[in-house]
Amino acid sequence: MTSRKRSNSNKHQQAKKTTSSVAQKTAPPEEVSYSVAHAIPGRIRFRIPRLVKDSEYANKLKQVIESDSRITNVRVNPTAASIVVSYQRGVISDNQMRSHLVNVIQTAPNIVLPPQVTTKSIMRAIFDALINLIDSTRNINQARNAIVYRRFRTDIWERLLKSAKSMIKRLKSATMFILPNKRWRLPSPDGDATGTALRSA
Repeated sequence: MTSRKRSNSNKHQQAKKTTSSVAQKTAPPEEVSYSVAHAIPGRIRFRIPRLVKDSEYANKLKQVIESDSRITNVRVNPTAASIVVSYQRGVISDNQMRSHLVNVIQTAPNIVLPPQVTTKSIMRAIFDALINLIDSTRNINQARNAIVYRRFRTDIWERLLKSAKSMIKRLKSATMFILPNKRWRLPSPDGDATGTALRSA
């Protein structure tokens, strides 16, 4: 009788633990507090206390808002915990833009941003692809020499490919040193592929 009571109480405790762990997993994300500090047609300023302590959130929020083609300017001031957004009038109503921005403020913590494309990263990828192509060609040439001559042989192609790889490596180093580290705006989902530089780092 006592053992049955114990087993029932153990089952009841396990059920409580399972329910509480499920509740923790499905709990809604913490709401970002904000207030509208000032608003005129085409411009709105929000106060968001989280901007002071969370630079990652500030960066995400700014980038997501900037990606909207209707937005003309975004200024974040973390010390004042404020963000000022200017947008095109007549394209969207002030109320619609306000509710859209409030939604972005709430969802920005969960957004995963793609890695930023820079001039250097593009050129580095091109040079690395060329070096990989040369390495692959050298491997094929070495395999062909091994089959034909039954030994490793440094022929004219091997010398040419080796010097080409060395030259491309030097060119890559010089280019990476000279190029500015400009970040580029990726095409927005609504088809506005401007491809303009955001700013120099």
